[in-house]
Amino acid sequence: MQHVIVGASAAGMAAAEAIRKRDPTAEIVMLSDEAHPPYYRPLIPYLIHQGKTGDELLREPRLTPANLDLRLKSRATGLDPAKHSLTLADGSSLAYDCLLLATGASPILPNIEGLDGSDVFTLRTWEDALGIAKAAKAAKSALFLGAGRIGMKSAFALRHLGLNVTVVELIDRIVPQQLDAESAAIFSEAVAKAGIETILGHTIKQVNRRGKKVTSVILDDGRELKADFVVIGVGVVANLDLAMAGGLRVARGLQVDKRLCTSDQHIFAAGDVVETWDIVSGDAIVSGIWTNAVTMGQIAGDNMAGGNSTYAGAFSLLNAMELGGLPVISVGEVHRTTSADIEVFAERHGSNYRKLVFRGDRLIGLILVGQIERAGVYQTLIREKANVSTLRRELLGSRFHYGHYILLQPKKIDRYVMAG
Repeated sequence: MQHVIVGASAAGMAAAEAIRKRDPTAEIVMLSDEAHPPYYRPLIPYLIHQGKTGDELLREPRLTPANLDLRLKSRATGLDPAKHSLTLADGSSLAYDCLLLATGASPILPNIEGLDGSDVFTLRTWEDALGIAKAAKAAKSALFLGAGRIGMKSAFALRHLGLNVTVVELIDRIVPQQLDAESAAIFSEAVAKAGIETILGHTIKQVNRRGKKVTSVILDDGRELKADFVVIGVGVVANLDLAMAGGLRVARGLQVDKRLCTSDQHIFAAGDVVETWDIVSGDAIVSGIWTNAVTMGQIAGDNMAGGNSTYAGAFSLLNAMELGGLPVISVGEVHRTTSADIEVFAERHGSNYRKLVFRGDRLIGLILVGQIERAGVYQTLIREKANVSTLRRELLGSRFHYGHYILLQPKKIDRYVMAG
C-alpha cells in the first residue's frame, strides 16, 4: 500500500504519524516544495531576529514516523484520480494507492499600485522569514500591512533589531480576529511601549519606489510614510490548484466528508486547504489554525490506513500567543455582543482580562489575557457543547477549575482531567 502525502507541515506530518501507527509496513511518500525539513510554522518570526535558532524550529527527529520517504523541493503540478497518479514539476509521475492533499494556503497579495517588485514580503515560510531578516540588515524602517498575530510578532522582532516599525490595519484594532476592543487596548499599550507605531482604520493605496527600491507608502487618507521595505499580512487563500486539476469538489476550500475524504474515495485532505465546519456554529469555514490542521491530519491519516475516525469540526478561532510579554488565549465566538440569546461577561483588572460568551446554557467563546489558567477546561466545555447552566456562578468566579464540572458530570471525568 503506497500512501502519498502532498505537504509536509502540520497536517501532513500528523497524517504520516497516524498511518504509521495503524500500518507499520505501509509505504509513505511525502512531497514538500520547500528546501527545509518539516518545521513549526508559527515560530518563523523568531528567525527574523534570531530569537530561536533554525534547529529549534525543526520538528524533532524522534517525532518523525519511521521509514518516511520525505522528498524536499518536490512539487506536484498535476493530479489524475483515474490513474491514481501525480505529475511532478520535474516531469516525472508518482503513483499512489491513497493520497492526502495537505497543500496548505498562500498569502493574499492585495491590488496595490507599486506592490509588485523587490522589498515587498509576505511571511508564510522559512525562506520568507530569512528574506525579511536580510532586508532588515540594510534598512532603517519597515511597514507592515495587517496587524494579525504573525504580523505583530514579526513587528516586535524587527523592533528588536532597532528598526522603526509601523503597522497599518484596516480594522480598528490590532490582532482583530483574536482580540476584541478591550483586549486589543491592553496589547496596544505594550505595542506602543515597544516603540511600534500603529495606524488603525486605514490601508495602503500605493507603494513608492526609486528605481526598484521601496522608499515610502501612501495611505488611503493621503499620508506618506517612509519605509525601506513592506511586509504584507492580510490573510491567506487555500491552495486549490492541485485539487482543481484533479476535478475534486471545491468551494472556498477543498470539500470533504466527516472522514476527511474528498469527492474521490482514494483522496483525503487536511489542514488549511480544507473547507470544514465550525464546531460552535456549524458554519462552513476554512481554518488556518495549526492545532486544527494537526487534528485533521490525524483523522485523515487514520482513515487512509483503514481506520474509521470521524472529524467533529474545527474551531474558527483557537489561538494562543504572547505579545509584549503578555499571554492571551482566544477560543470560539469571541466577537458576539449581548442580544436576546447571547450573554457576555467581561472584566478587566489592569493587564488581566477575561471575557466569556454564552448562548443559552452553553459557553461558546472566551478571551483570557494575562491570567490564562484553566483555558483548557473552558475550551473543552465549548468543544463538548456542555450544558453549563448549573456552573454559571463558578464559571464567572475567579477560582473555577475542572473539579466543579467533574462533580456534576462524573462520567466525563477522564476527558476533563486531561483538559485541565
